[in-house]
Amino acid sequence: MKFAKQQAMSHLLSPTPISFSPVIISAYLLAGMAALLSVIYFDRSIAEFMHQHSQSNLMFEGFSKIPLLLEILAATIVLMSFNKRYQTRLFHIRRIIILVAIFASSIRVGAKIIFGRTWPETWTDDNLSWISHGVESFHPFSLSNSFHSFPSGHALLTFAFASLFWHFAPRFRLFWIFCMAAVIIGQLGQNYHYLGDLLAGAVIGTLVSQLTINGYIHFFQAQKKAQTEPSH
Repeated sequence: MKFAKQQAMSHLLSPTPISFSPVIISAYLLAGMAALLSVIYFDRSIAEFMHQHSQSNLMFEGFSKIPLLLEILAATIVLMSFNKRYQTRLFHIRRIIILVAIFASSIRVGAKIIFGRTWPETWTDDNLSWISHGVESFHPFSLSNSFHSFPSGHALLTFAFASLFWHFAPRFRLFWIFCMAAVIIGQLGQNYHYLGDLLAGAVIGTLVSQLTINGYIHFFQAQKKAQTEPSH
C-alpha cells in the first residue's frame, strides 16, 4: 500500500506521456469506425426505439449529467492546488486540467458548428429532428443550436476529464470507466443524442486529453532542459 502511494505521488510530481501504442491507435480507429457506421446505419433506428420504449428515468437523467460531476472534481483539484499543502503535489495536474478544459470546450463548440447535425428529438424552438419531422441530416457551419447534435458535448467532456483523471489516478480506473459508460447510457437512454454523436464525442474527448497531456509534458520537459543547460 505504501509503495502504491509512493508511485502515485511520483506520477503526480513527474507525469509521464501517454504513448500512441498500436493498441491505443487501434482503439481510436475502431471507435471512430463504429461512430461512422452508427451514423450511416444505426442512429435513426436506435432513436426510434428509444423514443418508443424509454421513459423519464431518474437514473438515466443522473447518468446524463456525469460531466457536471467531473467538472466539479476538476474545479476542486484546481482550487486545492493553490493551498500550500498541495501546491507541489498538484502543480502539473492543475495546469493540465485547465488546458484540457479550454481545449475540450473549444473543440466541442467548434465541432458542433462544423458538422451541424440535427437532433434525434425536438427539444426547443421546434428544432428539426428525426422523431418529430423525419429529418436527420448535416448542415455544416450552422450557428443554430438546432443543428448541434454531433458530436455529443457531454460525452466529449466526460471522456476528456475521465481519461485525464485515469492517467493521474489509475487506482480509481473502475470509477473513471463507470463515468464513461454512464454518460453514454444516460444520454442514449434519454434519447438526447444519437449513438454516433456519443461515440464521436468519446473519441474526440479522449484524444484531446491525450494530446494535451503529451503536449504539456513535452513543453515542460523542454523548458526545464533549457533552464538547466549552461548559457554560452
